[in-house]
Amino acid sequence: MMLEFFGIKLTDKTGNVARAVNWQERFQHLNESQHNYLRITRILKSLGELGYESFKSPLVKFILHEALVENTIPNIKQSALEYFVYTIRDRRERRKLLRFAQKHYTPSENFIWGPPRKEQSEGSKAQKMSSPLASSHNSQTSAHKKAKDFKNSSSAVHLNSKTAEEKKVAPKEPVEETDRPSPEPSNEAAKPRNTEKDSNAENVNSQPEKTGRKGYFLTRPSS
Repeated sequence: MMLEFFGIKLTDKTGNVARAVNWQERFQHLNESQHNYLRITRILKSLGELGYESFKSPLVKFILHEALVENTIPNIKQSALEYFVYTIRDRRERRKLLRFAQKHYTPSENFIWGPPRKEQSEGSKAQKMSSPLASSHNSQTSAHKKAKDFKNSSSAVHLNSKTAEEKKVAPKEPVEETDRPSPEPSNEAAKPRNTEKDSNAENVNSQPEKTGRKGYFLTRPSS
């Protein structure tokens, strides 16, 4: 159906193609409507994915012949050289098509081996791949630094809060003796004590009183 839309017909089951009956009208439309070139690229890739790799090379060669030799669809030659040829997986088939294109390309000195847009895209892709690696390394470093700073700050906050709690719980420091008035000494404390007499007096006073039969109070003579 798509070949008929492009003015092409399938001649056999091996993938060989030729011009259809309405090729003039459809080739003019194909030459002017360049959005169809993207469709052809998708068709070629789909043929390879679905097991019809052998159908791709005859179709690409037919398009190159019409674009470079017959000049019926000249606007399609750049897409054919930059995209259609490179959908073919077999390297030998690709080289055959490129040599055929180089032979009929005018001017021949402008023919370039390899798709220039693809090379630029690969260079930019490599540059993009290197930049995310550096950015991810920087982000990991910054994340590690942030985590370390957060850990240090949390430790400092915990230490400060612990110190504040200790200050709240800790008793007030005792006031030095010079700051508070000293109590006045009592008379008993001021008087010197004779330890020997006091001990004897205490011994005497500690003895219980004894009464005789006649009721006289008898006391123990002092030493």
